[in-house]
This record gives sequence, C-alpha cells and structure tokens, in this order.
Amino acid sequence: MIKRVLLFCDTLISKLVLSLRRFPEAICFYSVAVSILIYMNHITYNHETMNMLKRIAMIFALGAVMFLCIRVLLERKPFLGKRAKLLMYSGAIISLMLYYYFPLIDMNMVSVSRYIALSLSLYLIFTFIPHFYKKENYELYLITLFTRFFVTYLYSIVLFVGLAAIIFTIEQLFGIKITQGRLYLDIWLVVAGIFAPAFFLADIPQQEDKLYVEDYSKVLKVLLLYIVLPIIVAYTAVLYAFFIKILLTKEWPKGIVSNLVLWYSIISTIVIFCIYPLRNKDRIVYYFIRIFPKFIIIPLVMMFIAMGIRINAYGITENRYFVLVAGLWVAGCMIYYVSSKNIRNIILTVSLAIVMAMSVIGPWSSYSISKYSQNSRFEKILKQNDMITDAGIIKPSQELSSDEKEELTSILYYFERNHKLSDLKFLPENFKMEYMAKVFGFEPFHGIGIKYFSLHAMEGDELIDISDYDYYLDILPYMKMEGQSFEGNLNVSYSEREHQLKISSKGKLIYEKNVEDIARTVYEENEGKEVLKKREMLFTDENENIKVLYVFNHINGREDDDRTIIEYIEFKLFIKEI
Repeated sequence: MIKRVLLFCDTLISKLVLSLRRFPEAICFYSVAVSILIYMNHITYNHETMNMLKRIAMIFALGAVMFLCIRVLLERKPFLGKRAKLLMYSGAIISLMLYYYFPLIDMNMVSVSRYIALSLSLYLIFTFIPHFYKKENYELYLITLFTRFFVTYLYSIVLFVGLAAIIFTIEQLFGIKITQGRLYLDIWLVVAGIFAPAFFLADIPQQEDKLYVEDYSKVLKVLLLYIVLPIIVAYTAVLYAFFIKILLTKEWPKGIVSNLVLWYSIISTIVIFCIYPLRNKDRIVYYFIRIFPKFIIIPLVMMFIAMGIRINAYGITENRYFVLVAGLWVAGCMIYYVSSKNIRNIILTVSLAIVMAMSVIGPWSSYSISKYSQNSRFEKILKQNDMITDAGIIKPSQELSSDEKEELTSILYYFERNHKLSDLKFLPENFKMEYMAKVFGFEPFHGIGIKYFSLHAMEGDELIDISDYDYYLDILPYMKMEGQSFEGNLNVSYSEREHQLKISSKGKLIYEKNVEDIARTVYEENEGKEVLKKREMLFTDENENIKVLYVFNHINGREDDDRTIIEYIEFKLFIKEI
C-alpha cells in the first residue's frame, strides 16, 4: 500500500515537472488564480474588494489559456526568433491588462458572457493549432484530449472526496475543529485548479506523436455506434412525425421547437465529428455520415421558422441571438458535410472559435444587435402612439393597449437587467423604473407572461419586541455598504446587487445569507397580498454564533417563466451575538 502511495506521489510530481517544463506560464497563471480565490474564501466580504479580486482571478485564468496557445504555437514554429517570441508574450500581457481595465470593468451579464465566450474560443484555438496544417487525425487528437480531460477530472473528484473524508473523520473522531467548511473549498480549488490542469497538460500529445484509428477508444466507439446513433435516428423520426403533424393541423407550437432542435443538432454534429475517423472501418458510420446531414436540414428549417416568429414578435435578445447563430453554424456544418468531397473537420472547430469570438465583439455582436433590435421596437411603439417630441417622451393621448404596455415594460426591464437604461433612446436623463408612471402614464404592466408584485408593511400596525437584540441597522436599496461596525466587534456587509449579507466578528465570518432567498420565502407565504401586517414581514434566522431578525418594509419583484425574481428589497436588521 505504501509503495502504491509513493508511486502515485512520484507520478504526480513527474507530471507536474513535465507540465511546468512544457507550459510554465499556464501552470503559474492557474496557480495565481487559485491563490486569489482561496484568499477570497477567507477574507471579510467587501463588495468592491471582492469584485476586484474576481476580475483579477478571471484575468489570470484567461491568461493561462492564452499562454497555452502561445506555447503550442511555438512548438509548431520552433524556428521563430527571440524578437517574435518577445512580441507574442508582450502582446499577450498588454492584452490582458487592457481587458481588465476595459471590457471587464464591471461584473455584469455582458462582461461575464463575453469572458466565457472568449475563453471557450481560446481553448478551441489551443486544440487546433498543433493540427492546423495536418490533414489527418485531428478528430483523434481532439478525442484524445477530451478522454484525458475526463479521466483527469474523475481522478480529481476522487482525490477531493478522499481528502475531504479524511478531514471530516479527524474532526468527528478526535473533536478537533480543523475548519468551518472553508478548507473543503480550498482543497477543491487546489485539486481542480492546479492538480487537474498539471495532470492533464502533462499528457498533451507532442508534435511528433502520431495517432492511429486503431487507438480509437473501444468504450467511446461502443457508446457512439450502439447507443448514441440509434437514439439520434429515433429522435429524428420523432421530429419528422412532429413536422407532419404541423403540416396537417397548421398549428405552430410556442417556444419549445428551437431548443429541442438546437441541442439535437449540436449533439448530432459532435457525434458526426467523433465517428468520422471510423468511416472507412464501419459501413454504418460511412452511410450515416453521407445521409444524415441531409435529413437534419428540415428540423433546422423548423427551428429557423420558430425563431423567426419569436424574433418578429419580441425582437432579438442575447439568448435568441446565440440560438440563431448556433443554428446557422450547425446548418453550415451540415451543408459542408453534404457538399464537400474532401472533408477536414478542423474547419468546424476553427469556424466555431471565430463565431464565438465574433458573437461577443464588435458592432455585429449579440449585445449590439440586441440593443439595436430592442431600441427599434421601443421607438416603433412610441411613434405609433405619438409619444415622441423634440422634448422627449410624452404621455399618450389615449390609453395604450395591454400588449403595448407589456412590450414597453419588458423592454425597459430588459435594459435595466442586462445593459443600462441610458442605452435606450428617448428616455429622460437618469430615468429609473419608479419614474415610469410619470413618464409613460402607467405603472410597470402586469402582463400575461410576467406577473409583477409588490409587498408593503402596514404603517402603524403593531409593535415589535426587539428586547432580545443588541444591534440595529437600516438597509435601503441601492445603498453601498462596504462594512458597518458595531463597537469594534461586529462588521456587517451587504451587497445590493447580489442581495448578499455577511456578518463578521473580529475578522471571522460568522453569518452569511442571501436576503433574496428570504424575501422570496416571505412573498411565497403571502402570495396574492400587497399590504401585510408587520409580523407577516418578519423573518428570524440564527446559527451557533448569532441571531438575526429581518423586518422587511418593501419587497418588489416579478414572476417570469415560473421563476420568482426579487428586484427591490428594503429592510431593517436586528442582531444579537450568542
């Protein structure tokens, strides 16, 4: 047993050394990102500090994949001189610094989704750089990477569970308080963020390594040929039956078609990509690759029709843009399989990396197109009701229809949630949603698809016994509270954006809660009401360190697609140390 442990340690160290020699910058960048996350796990919550640290960690994680791309490119082009290498490294570092100070300046939907898309695009580039000029076995190379990645993280999960079990057992058997839960997250960050990348990168095939069809994973082959392919064929038959039903009934379903077809078509494209090396070894694979891309065209047409109906009614948003672009990419892949006689699957990966990057950068990006589309809808409704003058928006002379009120409300909430209200044309300067009745002549409309709600505590209703509490704090929406101290012992931090409350004592976190979850509970227990008694707006919570009383004054939000979304919270906080 000891020999096996020593052998495992020796293997781990050798792989770490190999990874450091081959990809030193990436391993260092991953390590720094993990160190920052561990530090964040142990400090007292402060919104601005946490936001800054998150952005720094994201930049280092992005830098890791950038330097992975540079390293495999230099392996491909070993003859490049020192000047060219210096330009590459300098360009990467400058790009990361600029990205931190500009596109990643705020942690919102746009910056986060752009970051994810660019990161995935860089990882795709990392996979195809070594095979860009090679004509064979790119599929096998990518399958090898995926298989080793899966095995690496399977090892990582087992390692984490083992270490966590050891710590938990020591705590329970010996009564030693090693951690309050944070150590488990630290261990997972180290295992998943340092151990796993080092272990995985050590097994990346070298430039001179050759891959053969005979090395194709038997498990993957059985899974794809005898399980996945029959399921895809059966699913295709269901979609065709559904298409025939639409033709007969002349009734188009709402909403569901796009998602059903999109995921099916993406999975089908991945399967074709993975089984392509087997086309000369298996007749079923050969005929499937030749015939199936033709059959997937009709479901894709169904998807585009459904998307067209949705876009015509509600305009383009980021989600619809991504679905549409993904559908177009899949359609392009199928057309390529049908029309090309000399197929190179690397084109699929290259095109996907380009599409992902272009969808989040430039005037053609999802954000620019979505804002333009929603602005056009907004302007059209205003012009139809003569609500635009040289001075700005005026109230309509006649009451708007329910549909128009709902559309205007949804557009305003879309910009408030995903962008900025100032990005919407014709709005008064510094417009807020609470000014809607004053500007548009009606409150946010409670349409059929979206239900808005507002809970208020009854004024002068009853007295609340607070004799059991030591501290009081009034928390208002949109306030910036980095930390409120009481007598030097307690420190309270509240993030309005995330509705996250944290209480620390002498630098140690003793209480943490998402107030949105509590407000949602209060609303669900009093659904259908607007004005509540004070005792109905109370919520008490405690742990072994602290007792907290929430006294809510206002809770506003909406129900959207079976989700209860809390948008506005105003409450008082009473605290007692136990």
